[in-house]
Amino acid sequence: MQGVNLAVLTYHSQNIRGAQASNNDHVALTEDLEAIHQHGLRVIPLGRALSWISGELDDSAVAGAICLAFDDGCDFDIRDLEYPGHGLQRSFLGIMQDFVEHHGEDAQAGLHATSFVIANSEARQVIDTRSLFGKGWISDDWWWQAAANSLLSIGNHGWDHNHPDLDPADSSRGGFATVNTLDQCLQQVVFSAEIIMEKAGSWPELFAYPFGESSAYIREEFFPLCAEQHRCRAAFGTDPGMVTRDSDRWNLPRYVCGRDWQSSEELLALLSR
Repeated sequence: MQGVNLAVLTYHSQNIRGAQASNNDHVALTEDLEAIHQHGLRVIPLGRALSWISGELDDSAVAGAICLAFDDGCDFDIRDLEYPGHGLQRSFLGIMQDFVEHHGEDAQAGLHATSFVIANSEARQVIDTRSLFGKGWISDDWWWQAAANSLLSIGNHGWDHNHPDLDPADSSRGGFATVNTLDQCLQQVVFSAEIIMEKAGSWPELFAYPFGESSAYIREEFFPLCAEQHRCRAAFGTDPGMVTRDSDRWNLPRYVCGRDWQSSEELLALLSR
């Protein structure tokens, strides 16, 4: 097969502003899974896509496939919670479990998502207080459960997300474009992976750049040259596009729900381009 590619679809479980797919990623994920299935597409784990990129699998392993990613590691990934003003929200994991219960395990045998989490508990508390509702909704006590679940795995989203909430006066915060030294990369990638391994029980082999941004240093020097230290298989940005065998392993593209599509119809049109 020539020209085989796949899409990585990214959702944020804290994106809840209403009850429609356009303003609630939980509604979007529910509807998108049904649309993907009804149109003969299949979900596969990100790890399987990486094995294809590496040449370990042939094109048939990913033909007609998409992958799922959840960014930021909010508790809504795995817990049903009341969101202020919008009621009880079914967790992302619960949505996938509902799909399996309704359609059967064989309908989407590869159904799986990677939840990219922030390692530093103090940073998560600050982000929770300033950007959510101060209810402890970016915790880590569920990481072990996610890592042990066949539908989920834990990925690395950095030490502190380089989040602007942590120091609003610091103009270098708000993305990884300024993470451009070895020491910074070791903290954001390696030290965070060590913390995640302690709390999830396995080393995260996949990294997602916070805000989708990255420096040339981390893409072109740190990740390619420091493999023994970071032990990552790939890193993901958020430039929209399809993943191919020729994609940059250290800046793989992803589509983001709400930005790149706002309905299942728009998603299917995106995937058919």
